[in-house]
Amino acid sequence: METALQMFNSRGCRGVTMDDIAQSLHISKRTLYETFANKEELLAECLMQVHDRLNEMHRQAHSKVDEPLLVAMYMLRVGADSNHRYRRLLDEAERYYPEIHDRFFRLHTEALHTMMHHGMEYVQQHNYLRPDADIDVAVDFLCDLIQQHRLSDVDDQKTYLHRLNEICFTYLRGLMSTDTIKRYEESEPHFRQVMEELEVK
Repeated sequence: METALQMFNSRGCRGVTMDDIAQSLHISKRTLYETFANKEELLAECLMQVHDRLNEMHRQAHSKVDEPLLVAMYMLRVGADSNHRYRRLLDEAERYYPEIHDRFFRLHTEALHTMMHHGMEYVQQHNYLRPDADIDVAVDFLCDLIQQHRLSDVDDQKTYLHRLNEICFTYLRGLMSTDTIKRYEESEPHFRQVMEELEVK
């Protein structure tokens, strides 16, 4: 699946055949068909692998950072990175295999929304937000922002993530309590450096 996923993402779903995948793996096409009935089934499994990776990164978020705002930002970064990294695969699946795409996209969107909601709840529980901040509205906005940025024409991953980070920082700052803004401004250089150094794998 890893080989097929990379091939689908780099060459497009329609640009890759089962013959191509079998040849890349140095196996017979018959062996490949013993595992997957057809290319559509293999594509569906590849998309589920993308989904599973998002869930795994969600589980690992708290082990990577312990600052509430950084946890929320890291989760944003994970979702954005996933959409950007696999955007060709997602776009072509939507165009040529809509049933497979819709099934995956529903799961993917729900997972991203849950991940972001947990992050915002974590921030809220630490009293980082204004009392009137509506985290449901915030999560909907941030998830929509990430999905829209999948259509961005920025190819460089670092530039893309930096741009999205800036937008999200600005938005989240508007939800912060006065004390949080003060604390954030005092440690802003370190805060931003940590975000730049975090790697999404």
